[in-house]
Amino acid sequence: MSTQPLPVAVIGVGGFGSFTLQALRGSSSVRVVGVSDRNPTAAEQAGRSAGVPAYSDNRSLLAETRPKAVYLAVPPMAGPELIAACAERGIAVWKEPPLARNLDEGIALVRRMQKAGLKLAVGTQRRFATGYRKAWELRDRVGPVFLARAHYLFNRGPELGWRSDKASAGGGALLELGYHSLDLMIWLLGMPDEVYGLSARAGRSRTEQTDGPTERVYDTDDTAAALLRFSGGAMASVVTTRSSGPVSEELSLHGRSGSLTANSEMCMLRDPDGNARDGVRSEDGPVAVLRRQAEAFAAAVTSDSPTYECSGLENLLTLAVVEAIYLSDSTSQPENPSRLLASRGFSIEDCLRYQPGRAAAQGPVAPPVEG
Repeated sequence: MSTQPLPVAVIGVGGFGSFTLQALRGSSSVRVVGVSDRNPTAAEQAGRSAGVPAYSDNRSLLAETRPKAVYLAVPPMAGPELIAACAERGIAVWKEPPLARNLDEGIALVRRMQKAGLKLAVGTQRRFATGYRKAWELRDRVGPVFLARAHYLFNRGPELGWRSDKASAGGGALLELGYHSLDLMIWLLGMPDEVYGLSARAGRSRTEQTDGPTERVYDTDDTAAALLRFSGGAMASVVTTRSSGPVSEELSLHGRSGSLTANSEMCMLRDPDGNARDGVRSEDGPVAVLRRQAEAFAAAVTSDSPTYECSGLENLLTLAVVEAIYLSDSTSQPENPSRLLASRGFSIEDCLRYQPGRAAAQGPVAPPVEG
């Protein structure tokens, strides 16, 4: 295995992309060889600070810097074209969540990268945060879980931009914020059998003020709530909004032997009476958490590992749950996310094929890459 840092590029260096670049620059396992952004000024500033070439044309970046992996921090509608370009050039991809705007698009992206023999990961970095990681380690100590709760709330402000348009974003608060809570739920508890959900434009008017005299109608949700039912009888609630602060994010599991509460920075295990039994607290910021995930993906690419965390294939589970919640909002009845996957030729075990610790037990089963 090569001991040289993996050459990587960052596409999209504004907003969250600036954190991605900062995380990668602080890592000894990767070497940033170039950056790009559709805003030439943002690209030039980022390139200057990182001491690397900057581009506003993504294909020039890929052709001239020749990275082995690309970290994408771009709006959802830009993902398919960029992932296709990387697949053509044999470049692995890490993508900021969500994987895609909908389940069918996500499947197409996964199949494209599988066919090219390349790794595709999604930046569900909360799995690498100290608090949530500890929750994973302690989850069995609460006993059989009968109730779980998660929420992610904050106020994005009046300017939604592309987030106001379903064709561009795929969805609203549920897909943008709830995606993280649902990913954690699935990681900790497995795939729900049924979901029932509601979504709404409840926190603001249905129009967005523009710079001109007119207002733009938006069609993405700003608030969503869902109930999930798991095999064995466990139930869970997930609530999210991007129209109310302060920022608040938390997940709790309640079982017969106790409970645990976690966020990115802390995790506390309690007995049934609420007495503290174990836990952890960390001062790690988001950049440190993101760096851990970025380095884990880089290591998997460098070593050509058959398994890696947060794969695009595994993220099909989260997309299926999101799609089932939106469908439930339309049908006013519970929906089965596994059935949505099955109708497209995927099982839960297929989607978990690359999850560490599962490949040896499952054998060489893989979903089809054609069709």
